[in-house]
Amino acid sequence: MSCPFHQTLATRPKEESEPEQEPAPVDVGEGLPIPHPPEKFIVGNLGEIDQTFAVSSFWRLADIYGPIFSLNLVKRKVVVISNYELINEVCDDSKYEKFVTGVQENIRIFVKNGLFTAYGDEEEWGIAHRTLVPVFGPVHVRTMYPQMVDILSQMVLRWDRFGPDHEINTMDDFTRLAFDVIGLCAFNYRFNAFYADNLIPFAQQLGEVLIETGRRTNRLDIFNKIEYRSKKHMMDNIHAMWKTCDDIVAERKANPRPDVNDILNVMLAAKDPVTGKGFTDENIRYQMATFLTAGHDTSAGTMMFLFYNLLQHPEALQKCYAEVDEVLGDRPLELDDIKNLKYIEASIRETLRFQGPIPVINRHAKQTTLLGGKYKVTPQDAIVCNFKGLHNDPAVWGEDCREFKPERFLNGGWEALPANAWKPFGTGVRACIGRYLAEQEIIITMAMVLQRFIVEMANPEYELKVKSTLTIKPDHFNIKVRRRPGKDHLFTFTGSPAPEAKAAKKVASDIDQSNLKPIDVYFGGNTGTCKSFGEDLETAAPNFGLGVPNKVRNLDEAVESLPKDRPVIIITSSFEGLPADNAKNFVAWLETRAKDPANSNMLAGVTYAVFGAGNKDWAATFYRIPKLVDELMERLGATRLMTAGFVDVGQDIVGPFEDWKIKLFPKLREACGVTTEVKEGEMTVEITHPEAPSKLAGEEVSEGLVLVNKVVVNKGTGPEKRQINVLLPPGVEYSSGDYLAVQPFNLRTQVFRVLSQFNLHPDDLVTVSGTTKEHLKSETGGPITVFELISARVELANPASQRQVATLASLAKGLDAERLHALAADEEYAKEILVKRFSIIDLLEDFPSCSLSFAAYLDMLSPLSPRQYSISSSPYAHASVPGTSTTFSQPPTTSDNEPKNSLTASLTYDVYESPSLAHPDTQVFHGVASNYLASLLPGTRLRCFVRRTNIPFRLPADPKAPVIMVAAGTGLAPMRAFIQDRVAIATARPGGAEASLGPAVLYYGCRDYEEDYLYKDELAEWEKLGVVKVRAAFSKRASGGEETGHVDDSIWKDREELRGLFSHPAARILVCGSAARLGRSTAEVCLKIYGEAHPEQSRTEAEEWLMKMKEERYVSDVFG
Repeated sequence: MSCPFHQTLATRPKEESEPEQEPAPVDVGEGLPIPHPPEKFIVGNLGEIDQTFAVSSFWRLADIYGPIFSLNLVKRKVVVISNYELINEVCDDSKYEKFVTGVQENIRIFVKNGLFTAYGDEEEWGIAHRTLVPVFGPVHVRTMYPQMVDILSQMVLRWDRFGPDHEINTMDDFTRLAFDVIGLCAFNYRFNAFYADNLIPFAQQLGEVLIETGRRTNRLDIFNKIEYRSKKHMMDNIHAMWKTCDDIVAERKANPRPDVNDILNVMLAAKDPVTGKGFTDENIRYQMATFLTAGHDTSAGTMMFLFYNLLQHPEALQKCYAEVDEVLGDRPLELDDIKNLKYIEASIRETLRFQGPIPVINRHAKQTTLLGGKYKVTPQDAIVCNFKGLHNDPAVWGEDCREFKPERFLNGGWEALPANAWKPFGTGVRACIGRYLAEQEIIITMAMVLQRFIVEMANPEYELKVKSTLTIKPDHFNIKVRRRPGKDHLFTFTGSPAPEAKAAKKVASDIDQSNLKPIDVYFGGNTGTCKSFGEDLETAAPNFGLGVPNKVRNLDEAVESLPKDRPVIIITSSFEGLPADNAKNFVAWLETRAKDPANSNMLAGVTYAVFGAGNKDWAATFYRIPKLVDELMERLGATRLMTAGFVDVGQDIVGPFEDWKIKLFPKLREACGVTTEVKEGEMTVEITHPEAPSKLAGEEVSEGLVLVNKVVVNKGTGPEKRQINVLLPPGVEYSSGDYLAVQPFNLRTQVFRVLSQFNLHPDDLVTVSGTTKEHLKSETGGPITVFELISARVELANPASQRQVATLASLAKGLDAERLHALAADEEYAKEILVKRFSIIDLLEDFPSCSLSFAAYLDMLSPLSPRQYSISSSPYAHASVPGTSTTFSQPPTTSDNEPKNSLTASLTYDVYESPSLAHPDTQVFHGVASNYLASLLPGTRLRCFVRRTNIPFRLPADPKAPVIMVAAGTGLAPMRAFIQDRVAIATARPGGAEASLGPAVLYYGCRDYEEDYLYKDELAEWEKLGVVKVRAAFSKRASGGEETGHVDDSIWKDREELRGLFSHPAARILVCGSAARLGRSTAEVCLKIYGEAHPEQSRTEAEEWLMKMKEERYVSDVFG
């Protein structure tokens, strides 16, 4: 939306033979040197630029070098500025002007002297600007409302007809929308993009031209000259698009439409008030091409970012829904409603601030000057205004600048902004003339879509990937929509009401479900535990006369769609007190509705039961989300079917759910009126012994590539600590504070224990049927090897549940049966099974008379879930490398098939090995994921993915704000990443750490200075650089006979210094380590320090203060 048909007077690059027209040189002195990366022979700084996404390189370098740095890009010097102070100065049209260079210069091959790319001294620009600016004003744009609603109605109907299970490619459909809106509003021409399965030819041709011009921008001239085939294909596309524009003009001339008040009529008839000249046919062609190029790409990109941001921030999305319901109700949108959709307007503005489609504009000085009074720039220097830096400058936007908050533009916030602080539409006399058209189009889109549909991500775990052409936009961002209840009458734009489309569903099990009473099961969770509980209910339900016809679904799919004709089961978890990714919208919906007393009967008629998962190590937020859901649903009028159940995932992960399930099904049968006989279902496993050993089909495609796997602390007073460096898939990004989730394999020794127990060979083939547990089935529905099944798909080491122990007792004989029955009793189970972590395979080996079948054993096992590790490196610590097909076995999943760069992420982890609690004298327990990682050799492929932190576990936005870091053991991992961020800044910016960074203190706890002081040399080197002060505490042996102690002791000792640091309003405390030990002791010492300074306050008041700090300034990322 922040259109590239904008910016300031564009200066034409001078040919070598042309004399310079610059005014007489002004002596401004040399000024201060501009920070810059080291240059290389011949290529200068070209190696710093990602050839497929150059702007991302500017972002990366700005994080390191600060608000100004320069690059030698061979063709010219580029100065990148990234804060309000400098960009505000460069927006002064009397001293600076637009510079047509880079991709804008290359796109002139298509749009020539259209508004976006015309040089400032071209007469056609002045004619077009003076003539067209009034036509794109707000008054005239209001007359385009009917055309916009016409096109939007087509999109809404298309979405509705495809049904709720259809994945909508937002890039394609918002491109269709933008093309059709521009075509109809500007030229009264219908591209009819929504009536074609594929993108219209013009859109496809334009997409290919934009990709090729981007490539030509980033290639050296010599390579552009020899790429004659690609240039010929580009010119064929350009001529085809020109012909489309010329045909539209020719048809209008042949059949004039004086009744049509569109842009094309203006260009055909108007005369410039200054020169008296009109548009030539050739220039009309270029203006049409400009509108379609710049206008469609920016509007489509903004709508994609807007929906992504709202779906990532469900509380904001619910406010948009509430506003649409309040302003429109059930009546159609009218033109006068637009001005009342204030929160939607604020959400659009916040999207354009947070990350809009136009990331930079190019300017240059009209004459040599000192930028910021310090840095010398000449008219030949391209000044790149980095909007990400401008729109995330804490000096203007505050410490919460990296948060998506539409509220910042409400209640006078918009009016209070300083000049030039918000610039998504460019600046000066050539700011985007299409702004009002785009804003109106997007507001109408939001209103019509939200009034009719519940919108959700097609993949709740989608991580934002940004695609770059002329603009930037989310890549592979798909959504799903389904009708909001009671909105059927809003789908009658043409014809009679149509029923909502339903995608055909396949019944997962072989049981005839025609007579089963339906229930709905929803789950909210990131790790697979809650989903597996839901699938267990789905598998068992037919045995009780019940069915789950809609399958186990994401909890967000229940927004405004909770049924009243069947019971609803909700299984959800808390992640540090927050909902899972696929439950955010549902929780926000309940919270928003519950604030209004008028909604006290909103869910009347809904019958529900809630089961929650949590971890008691997070005591303050234990079960917060399931309890909240249970409470809010009752408050909104729903009927609780039975008391909520809960499981502590750090204890017996299966038993409490099984107990709750046993109580649940009789309640469900009663509620549904089921009287049929209860049947025992049975999963079957067919084992095939092949005549010859099976052969591998080839190396499995993996996500990352292991580069380094090394020991950083030897096993001694503590476990061995290792560091593994992983080359991430091309285009995957991360920030310090994020996690890398790893999908492990069970150790071979454990797998062979299972195979031996059931007398199986690794090559035996297994076909699983009679269950809905998808993790037990092959992707093709055929057999898989038993080795793959046991090693890669199920958890082997989880403690047996109490009910599983009882089941084993019923299958055992004699003394084995007696002993197992005793172990199934509450006290014995807790003391012997749970504490000693007896797994099912442990019990089968200890009690050999137990005749458990292999199928029953599989049915007892949970799916093997990914393990999450804090990334221990900064994205700036390793140079990015091209992700080529020789590095990765699959090409990167990008829309333009361009090779993307790959980042390296490090993990630092304990290799967990200790005597088995079940058999301490004979067996060693090995941590599944840590030992799997330790076994990987460089060159090994690793299944992994980046998971963004769900909390504000980040360095302050202002690098000069104080940071207090607290860690123990491998909890140092994210702190190492944060310190590396600071090292990159200190080594790149003038004046080093003292000038560019605020104070940072690291409190680090370990056992022994000599044996397990992790990254001792690195930390010492970084302390010398001045980026961090290290205060290490050693519990067993300190350096040189110094006193031993713990982290909280050191914090208490330094309390006066820390009070001073924390008095800074942007200071932040970051904690990482054991929740039970470090997390608790750090919180306790902070309460003690606060209490000493505020003796008049009670313990309760101090705890309230700490909870408030934990919202933003005291952030802990602790583990069990």
